[in-house]
This record gives sequence, structure tokens and C-alpha cells, in this order.
Amino acid sequence: MPMASLSAVRRAAGTVVAALLVTAVAFGPSAAARPSTVPPSQDAPVHGTVKGRVTGPRSVNARNRAAVDRFRQLHARSAARHPVDTNHEWWGTEVSPNSSALTGISATQSVDSSLRLSNSDDVLYAPTVKPRDGACIEVVTVHTSTDAQIWAWDWCTTSGQDVGATETVDSNFLGTYGTTVNGHSAYTVKIALTDPASNTWTAYLYNYATGAWQTFFSSGGTDQSGVAFGWDMFEYYSSVNPATGNVHVCDDLSGKAVESSSIQLRTSAGWASADPGNSSIFPNPTMDPGTYLCSGINSDVVTPNSDWQVSVA
Repeated sequence: MPMASLSAVRRAAGTVVAALLVTAVAFGPSAAARPSTVPPSQDAPVHGTVKGRVTGPRSVNARNRAAVDRFRQLHARSAARHPVDTNHEWWGTEVSPNSSALTGISATQSVDSSLRLSNSDDVLYAPTVKPRDGACIEVVTVHTSTDAQIWAWDWCTTSGQDVGATETVDSNFLGTYGTTVNGHSAYTVKIALTDPASNTWTAYLYNYATGAWQTFFSSGGTDQSGVAFGWDMFEYYSSVNPATGNVHVCDDLSGKAVESSSIQLRTSAGWASADPGNSSIFPNPTMDPGTYLCSGINSDVVTPNSDWQVSVA
């Protein structure tokens, strides 16, 4: 993910599933017009599992399997930072390296149920969040040319089932788990260490209709990502549109914004907002349109480092 080595891990593990049809983007139906400026309480009760989630072998269905295979083939051609036909870039909040004391992360992620990418081989992960090195789960908001979904990436699996759970983002999802932040639809996720002895982590989504957290996916074991930090970031794999010189994802996001807000970290002292003392903005303070092959792209750290936004003019 945030580096070439992680790209290789994704490819090797088969996690670079472009069925990743879903993580983050603004716009789309407004989560039942339920505005929210205050994040849910981390102490809210946990009741039940996320409605409509798909787990196990069925989490990547037959229709999406071809997209998964195409994506794997695409990235198997080169591990370079800028392969000839595809570009991989990221930007957002990096959780301080070697943060073994960190036992949880939470964030409110924008999501666009109507966004469809124009290139079938492209994938937009935005936002995507993993607590730290050693954590077993990354929760990704993914958009492709087909659907918008939320995925639980299982970094500790040894079964080959890298996508542990998926959830399609539609009006039913937004009516239950959706909220509105800065005018766009969003949902709130929490990933927490729930059994230190077995290194088991659990991902939850907040049910705004009931005021409770619900379990999305759990996994334990050894982290296979090979990356020594955590993140909450904007990320894409995209080819260049020869008509504009931009990556296709850039053109697809024209006039839109992707935002992660209310990023919080948990240690033995409890929950606290991400800030310059426990995190940083990476890989650089701001995005360079030339590097990201996206004229008009703008990155804004709204609140260091707990709220970032990426927009395309």
C-alpha cells in the first residue's frame, strides 16, 4: 500500500482484489440526511453484526472474480513505483511507526455509493485504514467500475481468503450506517485489539440508527503486510487517460472530494485524536499534481492530523 513493498505484498497475497468494489468519497446520497459533526462515542454498546455483510468464500462473488484476476495480472507485470501502464499513489495520515502501544483506531470515512470508475482495471481505495504494524485488519472503502463497497482486509490469514468481509454501499446501508459530514455521505469504522494473547483484532461499523457498534470482521494471528506503521489514507491504482494526461481516477473525481475525519487512536491512556505528536502526514505534507498525475488535485489537512481531505477541481 503506502510503499512499493506493500504493493508487492498485496499482489503476492492476492489482496489486490479489484473486486474491491468499494476502505471514501464525498457526494452520493446523503446518508438519510443525518448530519453529524461529533463522532460516535467509543463507549457506545456493541450489538450484533453488520447487516448485509458477506464473509468467507462468497465475499468475492463470481461476477467480481474476473475483475480480481485482471487486477492481479495488471500488477504482476511490474513492482515499480510507476509501472508503464498503471500508477500507484497515496496520501494521508501515517500512524507513528513501531506503535505497539496502539490498540485501536477509529475514523469517519466519506463514501460515494454512485461513483463508478471509468477504467475497469482501476481501483480507488479511499479512505483506507489500518491501525499499526501487527494489526490484522485493514478496512477499505473501495470504488471500481462496478460497485461501491467496504472491505475488511485480513492481513493475518493463512487460508488465502484475503478479503474477510464485504459490504455493499447502497441506500439501505446509508440509511443504517450513514451520516453526513461536510455535505457528503460517510460512515464510521473502528478497529480494535480485542484479544492481545492471540493478537485478535475486530473491526466495527457504527449503526447510527441504533446508536451501537456492530461487528464487521475479526481476525487473529501474525500480520503479513510487512509494513511497520499504520495509516488512514487516500490511495489509488490507475492508468493514464491519454486524452487528458491525468490518471483516469483523477478525471473520475473531478468536482468531488474524499475525506477522512475524526481520526482517533487508542492507547492505555484511552482514546485521543490523531495529532502531530502521535502521527504525521505522508508521504509529503501536500500532494504534487505532477507526482499524482492529476491536474487540479488538492490536499488539505483540515485538522492536524485527524481530518484530511483530497479534492479535484
